[in-house]
Amino acid sequence: MPFSFVSEGFKFYANTFVSFTLKTFPVFILIGLCTATGEILLNNENFFSWGAIFFIFTNMFLNPFVLVLSVLLVNDLKSENLKETIGYYLISFQLFFKAFLLTLVLSLITLVGLILFVIPGIYLASRLILAPFYLIIENSSITEALDKSWNVTKSNQIKFIYLVLFYWFILLMPYFLVLSVVSAFLISEGATQIPYLINISINTLLSYFQMVILAYPLFFVFRGIKASE
Repeated sequence: MPFSFVSEGFKFYANTFVSFTLKTFPVFILIGLCTATGEILLNNENFFSWGAIFFIFTNMFLNPFVLVLSVLLVNDLKSENLKETIGYYLISFQLFFKAFLLTLVLSLITLVGLILFVIPGIYLASRLILAPFYLIIENSSITEALDKSWNVTKSNQIKFIYLVLFYWFILLMPYFLVLSVVSAFLISEGATQIPYLINISINTLLSYFQMVILAYPLFFVFRGIKASE
């Protein structure tokens, strides 16, 4: 069942990518800019502290912010109740810290599970994969979001395991592709660092792709599960 919703999500993105991109892309550009700048500063002993600040700002604020923004936007695009862009930004600002804490908890749970012979991590990730949607769309607390995701994925557990593996594969594939292309470029040019503007573009597009995968296919899985409750 989850995979039929994934295909619906990709089809819906094809129909709404212009609206989604126009409202979210400034944040993705900022993520690309901060990530590329942070990488340069972290590699410089004199500006390492500034690099750490950029890294923290990107991961503690911008990434959770754009997660909330993307999910809210796709939810309203689907319900045909699109609001002013500033409204989405204000709500995202209110919820970003809860989203950050949730993603931190999910990452730690999955990491511990992966350390324990991999399979427990995959299983835990599959059972908690819908938690961000409960937190953002239903404004649940972190514990409520985790509990709701755990309960709704109780049936079809094998399919959700396949889903999380598919999700990870789709997310990692462009990273490996970009890494291969960049490595080939650096070797051919004899360079040691990616040009700044190219680095910004790469990080912008990778963060955009990551949120599209989360906000569209997984949102449709969440929506389908809710409809069947």
